[in-house]
Amino acid sequence: MRRLSFWGFGRFYLVVRKALYSVVSLVLSCGLVAVGVAVPATAAVPARSEAGLRAYFVITAPKQTAAVSSAITANGGSVYARYDAIGVLVVHSATADFAAKLRSVGGVQKVGATRTSDVPAAAANPAVPPAAPVRPDESPEIPRSDMEQIGADKAWAVNPGSKAVTVAVLDTGVDDQHPDLRPNFDAARSASCAYGKTDVRPGAWRPVGEHGTHVAGSIAAAKNGKGMVGVAPGARISSIRVAEAGSQLFFPENTVCAFVFAADKGVSITNNSYYVDPWLFACPTDPDQDAIAEAVRRSVAYADSKGVVNVAAAGNENYDLAEKGEDDTSPNDSQPGPRTVTNECLSLPTELPNVVVVASVDSSSQKSNFSNYGAAKISVAAPGEDVYSTIPGGGYQSLDGTSMAAPHVAGVAALLRSANPKLTPEQVRARLAAQANDLACPVASGGECAGSAANNSYYGEGLVDAAEAVGATTTTSASGVTVTKPSEQLGVGGLPAVPLQIKGSSSKGDISYSAVGLPPGLTIDAERGWITGVLLRGAGRYKVTVKAQDAEAQVAAASFYWNVWSF
Repeated sequence: MRRLSFWGFGRFYLVVRKALYSVVSLVLSCGLVAVGVAVPATAAVPARSEAGLRAYFVITAPKQTAAVSSAITANGGSVYARYDAIGVLVVHSATADFAAKLRSVGGVQKVGATRTSDVPAAAANPAVPPAAPVRPDESPEIPRSDMEQIGADKAWAVNPGSKAVTVAVLDTGVDDQHPDLRPNFDAARSASCAYGKTDVRPGAWRPVGEHGTHVAGSIAAAKNGKGMVGVAPGARISSIRVAEAGSQLFFPENTVCAFVFAADKGVSITNNSYYVDPWLFACPTDPDQDAIAEAVRRSVAYADSKGVVNVAAAGNENYDLAEKGEDDTSPNDSQPGPRTVTNECLSLPTELPNVVVVASVDSSSQKSNFSNYGAAKISVAAPGEDVYSTIPGGGYQSLDGTSMAAPHVAGVAALLRSANPKLTPEQVRARLAAQANDLACPVASGGECAGSAANNSYYGEGLVDAAEAVGATTTTSASGVTVTKPSEQLGVGGLPAVPLQIKGSSSKGDISYSAVGLPPGLTIDAERGWITGVLLRGAGRYKVTVKAQDAEAQVAAASFYWNVWSF
């Protein structure tokens, strides 16, 4: 595993590890870690400084934290924040052997340092980030290929999202004064969780970096004729700032605070475009990392139990999450070093149960060369390259990364809950998967991508579908048979067409498919609905009508255009 920098399409990308994105411009970075020979995980852990205040998780059974409070004090610690519902305490101590002593206390299940650096002095009295000076960009809304790619432009005409649905952006903070975000901002469900304690002072949620504001725009920027539009422009956005000023790191205690706050405030969906610092992967063989993983796991599970759908970016290391081996970037808050990691080591919150994990694809729905992957590790895919969205101060910028892909899926989840308010998190996850458009493994992957078109290690269940989330692509006959209406297709004569799957459904038996008007060279699989083949040479515009027929011969039909170019 190494920090990635690479050239692509004439642009230079530097993967930024603490927030999962890369800038679409030349970025210079100093102090990159040299790649070394892998050594056991413990080699990456720096020596514990005898001086300085450190943060710890002290974990008990849920609702039993009060029972260990006196032991914490007696052993040189002080409780900084308490999450009793999940049995997690955030404790500060300057005593070097604090964790070792607490692990022997009755009722204590796990203890672990949350970072390998001292707690910043700002934790004692956190500052409220100043509002970014607004310099409104009056440029008109522009057509967005990423929104068209997932059918969001069709969804807006049917259901743009509900103000009853709030998507919390757990990130670097959000510019609530941005003209494209202000109309949809939910201050009542916003806070700072920097340093691990909830801060609801007005403005505490504001940005300490541009990343969170960019993410927020992709989810729910207003449809107001200016700048850009989010996937769910009728939904609301809240900001739960996890990153700390200066370092912009997303420490574990901050993350636990954010998930618990989101759950308690009735947030519908969280977007998590980051991994929990300072460890790229938290390994259970290390007691500190084991405590981190347990605390974060409990907070995510708590949010899920309260009805929150949690969406996370897959990561930008082009790493096979199902075949882990090395990491030389951790801990990123002090001195990183090479270490061997196994599949028991987890990327948090990405690899936790019931998290919707999002891979990135380009404008052709091919895997982004930075996107992580892995068998049974990816839920769905979404556009993550050259994504145009909001930045602090009223402006806009194009960025790349799985950080940019995840908010597309969070936005589709918001549309699903807007159209169907009673859906449980499990039902939202199931619909995201069922409605996603299958993407087959690229032939050029050389076997790295494994699985079928329906579910594989690159794309999971496929490309997320905003239009289908609100019924914008479905034609229903009087008999109850439904068939999806595909978007307009494009191909080149003499080359294989991008496979297209038609989706029909009925409660009355299996569906069979047929099509008329297909470009020469293409056929439809009557059982599976796949349209495939090599387009014959010659240009043309073809009106295609597809039909889905159930066991009782009831039919639904939909029409679309297929454009063929010739060179």
